[in-house]
Amino acid sequence: MSIDPIKKDGRSLRAEKTYDEAHEKLIKSAVELFNNPLVSHEKITVSQIAKHAGVSVATAYNHFPENKLDIYGSLFQLGFKDVRDDLNKFLETSPQPDEAVTMFLDTIANVVVELGNAIRFAWFEVREIQSSGKWIEGEPYDVLHSLCARYDPEIVDELTDDIFQMFNGVTFLWLRYDPNYTVWSKYTDEWYLENVNKIFSKAIKIHK
Repeated sequence: MSIDPIKKDGRSLRAEKTYDEAHEKLIKSAVELFNNPLVSHEKITVSQIAKHAGVSVATAYNHFPENKLDIYGSLFQLGFKDVRDDLNKFLETSPQPDEAVTMFLDTIANVVVELGNAIRFAWFEVREIQSSGKWIEGEPYDVLHSLCARYDPEIVDELTDDIFQMFNGVTFLWLRYDPNYTVWSKYTDEWYLENVNKIFSKAIKIHK
């Protein structure tokens, strides 16, 4: 016996649409402020984000009751949702398994670069975000594992681990980018995207 999904009335749908639109405005506002070199990220507040977004402060606190922890969690959630949506569309074209893995990694990397300093600040709060339950739905590792299983079920665990470690390694270097410090100045957006694109081929060479 199947259960029909509950149908939402017009008022509920409008309220949901209004909420989603306000949420996207607030996240966009937060990203812009975190990437503004004239604004100290430590001094950015929910009220400031609301004003920049043209949204009431009360609405902003409704979306971010725990201040920056909610903001950072929302950055990860919204960013990875876009990645999943793009991946699902790409999989509809029936790509080769290696193409799917590379596309997945490249898409995450491009979202990371697009978010810029906002994701840098959020990344260093990742443990607190995870423990608070505000982490993304569907771990990237799990998605990567399912894609690697399509490539070779016999080495899926080892291959996934190698790719995941390499991706986190180059991401950490990108996170530390500092144009004023010789060691970290070379880890630019271009460097990051180029090296993420090479990860799958490097991981495969380990298992040949």
